Amino acid sequence: EDKMNGLLAENEYGTGMLYYHVFRTFDVIIVTPKETRDKLRYGSIQRIVSVMKSTVPVLVEVQGSAFEHFVDGYEYPCVYSKEGDKYPSLEEALDKLKDVSARKKCQEVGLRIAEDFDPDVMVKQLLNTLGYHGDFEC
Repeated sequence: EDKMNGLLAENEYGTGMLYYHVFRTFDVIIVTPKETRDKLRYGSIQRIVSVMKSTVPVLVEVQGSAFEHFVDGYEYPCVYSKEGDKYPSLEEALDKLKDVSARKKCQEVGLRIAEDFDPDVMVKQLLNTLGYHGDFEC
């Protein structure tokens, strides 16, 4: 707790350094969907993307159409399902992630996905969709 308070009080690094220390303690972070009907249907992809930005490998539980569409669309390799039909089980996925190269692949694909969800990129895509094709800085 003292170390955390010291990091938060630091002007130069502050919360960013705390974020770094918290996420660096994990080999893999598991993201599961919120199990309400609307969340399973429409999803909460932002939770996945936020953790992917941390550079820690993310193991995503595929449940519901939103998560399935997301992981399939990006061909994200670090997934599992409780059903275990189309996707590996949790145990199989964790066993696969014991391999350093598998975790590295999760990181690489996760960071590429996170770039697509960067606010600047999203605003530019929206402006292009609305017909604006000039140069702009977000």
